[in-house]
Amino acid sequence: MTKMNKGVEIKTVDAAYRHYEKTVVSHGIIRPNNSRLKWYDIASKDKSISAFIRNLAQKFLEGQAALTDVPYKNELGFVLLHRCGESFYFLMLCTWRNSNELWKTVCYLDVEKMGDFAPFPQEEQHKGTFCVWEMSVVARETLAWTQYLMSARKQEDENAYLCSLALAI
Repeated sequence: MTKMNKGVEIKTVDAAYRHYEKTVVSHGIIRPNNSRLKWYDIASKDKSISAFIRNLAQKFLEGQAALTDVPYKNELGFVLLHRCGESFYFLMLCTWRNSNELWKTVCYLDVEKMGDFAPFPQEEQHKGTFCVWEMSVVARETLAWTQYLMSARKQEDENAYLCSLALAI
């Protein structure tokens, strides 16, 4: 166990933790700001993400794109909508920038306390990135992006990247 600056104790793996499977479901491509982003839902098999929550998340991203220009126009990347428990969701916008860097914006929704998604507050210097379920998608997306970087990077190569989905995780 380690103590952080603010007196918060961090355990590597809690003795009571029991890991379980989640499923990843692709929901095609969304186009905020003329970007093309693959959409993935991550949830346990018995608690899928409703169309209402997915639509709320997509509308939020479209609104944020208009307000903040994130994603920039014509970017490529993916979105993870991750259901964590009964009523908490992470919404992660990931775009490829500077040729080989993955950039991420994290938002969240606690259905019991909030009416819409909001940017996730992260003040710490050392921040969480992805959990193991999210990393399974990120790993496959990294391979697909590497293939794109190694290609001639023409329109058909962009299309091949967008058609390669992280399925069967």
